[in-house]
Amino acid sequence: MVESKRRPLSRRRVLEAAVKFADREGLDALSMRKLGAQLGVEAMSLYNHVPNKDALLDGMVEVLLGELEVPSEDAGWEERIKEAYRGFRRLARRHPNIFPLLVVRPPDTMDGVWLVEEFMKTMRGAGFDPAISLYAFRTFSGYAMGYAMAEIRGFAMEPGGGRDGAATLPAEQFPHISGLGDTLDEVDRDAEFEFGLDLILAGLREKL
Repeated sequence: MVESKRRPLSRRRVLEAAVKFADREGLDALSMRKLGAQLGVEAMSLYNHVPNKDALLDGMVEVLLGELEVPSEDAGWEERIKEAYRGFRRLARRHPNIFPLLVVRPPDTMDGVWLVEEFMKTMRGAGFDPAISLYAFRTFSGYAMGYAMAEIRGFAMEPGGGRDGAATLPAEQFPHISGLGDTLDEVDRDAEFEFGLDLILAGLREKL
């Protein structure tokens, strides 16, 4: 649907329209021409707000990060961190077509810096030194991003997406993997994600 031409363009409006387009059609389908058509303008008009396609993609990452909320400081440090990364995973579920951009285009915006600052503040307040706080941030972020990406793309050995799954592997060659068939079919994604968060937290407690 073409939006009204009377509403003036802005960088924010262009970026939000790009996110909506990619949510619906996928990143591969996104072009300045198609985005301009959605906004009811010629593609050249978009360059007054985003200089090129790379800037558009970086701006879409910015929009996604802006959707993340910092958990209340009333919660303890462990719950605050867990809720932050639950929100990160929810972001991936909400924007599965765009979330991979966070992997290939690491954010370097105030939104991204602000989130790191809040994490460091939480860790320092809990009694961790700066180095451990940084290691923890990268460990949690790597885990949450990797899990979210696998959840979007599909986990290895699970049926779906053209894959037969572990149950079809020869049991004599892969006795332990082939026996996971029913377990993989019935895995609780929420519980599995929480299991990983708890493992990292358990290790961090040993560092206090």
